[in-house]
Order: sequence, then C-alpha cells, then structure tokens
Amino acid sequence: MALPRKQCSSAVKMCGSATVAQRHHIGLQQLEAIAATTHGFLGPNKRPKFIQNEDARDAMLVSSCSRLLECIELDGSVGQLLLETVQAQQKLFHSGTGVLVFLAGVWGRVALECLNRGITVLDIKTAMRKGLEVCLEVCKQSAVGVEEVSCLKLKDCKPTSALKSVIQDTKMQHMDVKHSQNLRLTLKHSRHFNFHDAQTENTQKALNDVTHIAQAVSHGCDSSMRLVLKACKLQSKNTENAQNRCLDIQKLVTCLIPGRSEEKSCVLHGFVTLLSVEQASVVQRLQGQALNIALVNGDLCEKYRHVGFNRPGNVVHITDHANMSGVSLEERWIEDVLRKLHEFSIDVVLVSGTAGAKLKDRVLGANVLVIEGVKNSVLKDFSTCTSAVPVSYVTQIDENCVGQGVTVSQQRDFSGKNDLVAISIVTASTSLVTAVISSSVSAKLQSLEDQFWSCAHRLHQALTDGKLLHGAGTTELLCIQQLHQSKQTEMENPQEGVVLELMAEAWMDYVSTLMMNSGSVGSKAEAWTAIAHQMRHYKDAISRDADGAGVYDNVTVKSEAWRRALDLVFLVLQSDTEIITGVSEGENVYRELMYL
Repeated sequence: MALPRKQCSSAVKMCGSATVAQRHHIGLQQLEAIAATTHGFLGPNKRPKFIQNEDARDAMLVSSCSRLLECIELDGSVGQLLLETVQAQQKLFHSGTGVLVFLAGVWGRVALECLNRGITVLDIKTAMRKGLEVCLEVCKQSAVGVEEVSCLKLKDCKPTSALKSVIQDTKMQHMDVKHSQNLRLTLKHSRHFNFHDAQTENTQKALNDVTHIAQAVSHGCDSSMRLVLKACKLQSKNTENAQNRCLDIQKLVTCLIPGRSEEKSCVLHGFVTLLSVEQASVVQRLQGQALNIALVNGDLCEKYRHVGFNRPGNVVHITDHANMSGVSLEERWIEDVLRKLHEFSIDVVLVSGTAGAKLKDRVLGANVLVIEGVKNSVLKDFSTCTSAVPVSYVTQIDENCVGQGVTVSQQRDFSGKNDLVAISIVTASTSLVTAVISSSVSAKLQSLEDQFWSCAHRLHQALTDGKLLHGAGTTELLCIQQLHQSKQTEMENPQEGVVLELMAEAWMDYVSTLMMNSGSVGSKAEAWTAIAHQMRHYKDAISRDADGAGVYDNVTVKSEAWRRALDLVFLVLQSDTEIITGVSEGENVYRELMYL
C-alpha cells in the first residue's frame, strides 16, 4: 500500500547541540499517514471498507483497525510496529484499537511539530509524558461506579429496539418471581422457601444490573450486545454461583454460519460447530446416548511431537516402512489409535490442532466423532465437567483420561453453505455457551464476530473494573480542560506549555472526528465551534447534561490504549532520531534516547 509522505520544510533542532538541516522524520510522517486511513472506524457509525484479496479471489468487509492493518500490505518498520501494537491491544481487550491508532497518528504529528519548532527530543518526551499523566488522572477522577451507571440507565435512558426485548424479558421474569413469592406467603416461615426466594431475587437483580451496564457499553452494536446478554443469562442458569453477575469470557465461543439472515443469530448451550455431512452421519448414530470423550491437546497425526520435544541426534531415518510387508508407520499408528478408541469405548475426540486425513476417514467407519481446531478453553471446560484428562498423544489414553456424560445432537435449524451441518456437544453441568452468528453476506461474518467479541469484552471489563468512563468524547474534553489548566501553571521549562497545547489540539482533533462520524456535525470547523462552546460549561466536574449521551467506555481499555499509543510514538521518534543524527556510543545525546 502506497503511503503519502508529508515533507518538513524547516530545519529541525534536537538533542541539545545536534542540529539536523533539511532532514525529515519519515517514520512519524508514515505513522500519521497510516493512522489517517482508519479515522472512519471511530464512533458508532463506522464506515466499513472492502478489502479485496487478489490471490484468493475473495473480499472481506472490515470495520476495525486491527482487521484493516492485517489485510493491507505494510511495508517498512513503522507499519509493522503499529500492527504489533494494535494486535497486542486487540488480543488483550478486543477493543480500544481505534483510539490507539488515532492517537498514535495525531501524537506523532505533535512530536513532529515540536521538532519543527526547535524543541529537543528530551523535552518533547518529558512534556508528553506529563500530558499523558494529566489525562490518566482525569480518568481516575471522573470514573463512575457501574452501580451508578445502572441506576442512571434505568432512570434516564430509553433502550434501543434491539436491547428492548432483552430488558422486557428480564422484567417479565422479575414479575414471575414476585408472583411466585405471593403464592407462597403461607410458607414464609419455612427457611427453605425463604432461601430459595432470596437467591432467585439476587440472581434477577444481578441480571437487571448487567442489562443496563451492557446498554451503556454497547457503542451502537445493539444486536451483538443482545447476543452477549443472552449468553450471560444462559451462563447464570448453568452455574452454581448464579448471583455472580460476571460474564465468563473463557466459557464463550462463536460459530459462524453463512447463508442465513442476521436475525437468525442466537445463543445455544454447549459447544456448537460445523461439520461435514459425513461427520454429521456419525452424530445421527450417536445422539440420544451418554457418550465417552477424549481430549487431545495438539495435532492428531503420527508425525506430531509436543512443544519442546528433542529428537535424538544419533538416530538415522532409513525408511517409512515398519517391515518388508509394506505397512507404513502411519498405518500402524492409525491401527494403534483405533485400538485405543475401541478399548475404552471413546465416542468423541476433541482436538486442539488438526487431525490426519487418513485417520479421519477411518474413524468414521468406527462411529467415532473427531472434531479439530477446538479452543483450549473449551478443552478445559470439558475436562472439568467430564473428568477427562487432556493428553498430548492419543496413544497415552487410559481409563483415567476418559470423560463421561457427553451428549451430541444435530441443530437442524442451522445449516451452512457447502453442505455443512451444525452440531452441539453438551454436558449437564457445563456453563459453556456458543454464539451462533449468521449472515447472508459471507464477507460480513468476520466483522460481525469481531463486534460480538468486542461487546463481550467491554461488558466483561466493565464488570471486572467496577467503574466506567463517560464516553462520546466527554472524558477527552475534560482532558483538554486539564491540559489547558496545566499549561497555565508555572513550569521550569517554558517549552512544556507548547507541547501541552499541541496535545490539547490533538484531543480536539479526536473529539471533532468523533462528532463528524456520529453525524452530529457536518464539518471539522463546526465541530471545533461546538467543542469550544461545550468547554465553557465544564468546570470541575461533569454536568448531567454532558454525560456522553449515556455512552460509557472501559477505564482500563482506554488508559492502556493511550499508553500504548504514546510508547509507539516515542519508539518511532527515537528510531528517526538515531537514523538522522547517526548517534554512536559515547556521544552525549545518546543518554537522552529511549532504550528498548
């Protein structure tokens, strides 16, 4: 992908006495240019992009920074550093990548402007670190508890159409609980009924709280958040600690089914996956029975060796044949596997890796269901619920490794393209649930799955943190206010105020882009005017009229995204500086640079 490169016209003075004439910080310019391509992903009204893969002759609809950066060709170290930073954020939180990339671009522009004004690299880094600390302190002071958010959503905010059905179902269940309590008034002295009623009421209250918190962090993805709430409700039904309102991400999986409308998406109990017609025929013969299960953590093939395995150095490989009769090592291994499966009456094998093609064909005739690519969290859940012990090699299986009490069934209401059939694997005590995500547009499935995981992690993080930040740019406006106030205080270095002012302008750029993407303004100029007007109403706290229109963000996710963005800018700034100045060991300027 060709990236535009802006040119710096003035000489840059940095690192004390080191002066660079007519040199360009290409890395910072590239960072800003790449970040500019993702501005359409900010806010609830995202502008998706179609990415066409000429080699595979297909296309993908992307609506997140992480997917876009993975799909495009990023030449150079700056693009790779940005991609790795975004992937680290995405892997941990599944959200916050949009603000990370945007801030990396605008803060890179701030650093570049500071260099053009003759501010040293050390002063830039010191002032920008102080600016970040000011913003993080704003987050700490302005965060609100999730209980308060739940009460505010209950009193002030009207639910969207997609979430309204979930809230109505919750209210109806609460009425049923009250009705059942009235019918049992004559038994109110029984400690058993009192305990049951209290537990049911606590569970219902927890679900009510989660529903309103989910509405606050849905960020416009109401359909995906509706699935998350249904998953949370299913988990609460199948767990001993039902009154605990936390969503268990580790017991949540997805199954993508193309060719069906998005309205058919739902949440099912257990592990749901797509299988071929041949494998589905095995399910038909096994359903309705209590089955034995084995768990394999790795690949199910003869040549697989676990991580850390070292082959003996003094062994020379001669032939693939075990003897002169022509039986290969793979064939003999398959016979050993089938003998093991038959010996312990194993009906289902879950494999975290891949299975050999020949083995898959042979187990079909033995009525054994082998499922590949199972997440480790799913293996762990089945291990807990069935007492099965995961093994690295199927030949290690003994009677202590086999789990019991598994049932399989076909989901006849769901069928994908290419003759794929949906099946479910369930145990009685599992709280594992699967979100079945469908779409008539195959290119949109990946985007819908990303939305679901983003909603699930935002809700999970909100319940884990116990507090939220006002969204829709409200917290960022407070950061602008605090940066302006910090600039007015006495400073040892007068250039620090210049850097803080530029950081405040970067936040203005972020909020104005957010307002434009949400459709509240038509241009950047109109957005800046609205921001200036709004700032006049901000004193020391957030007013009820400026609470982000009922939108909230995660504290930890936002703070970590800001830190990663600034660290990336400093890393690119240091790399550019070393390239331009040719810093060598022993020079005084070397101590001013950031070490990895």
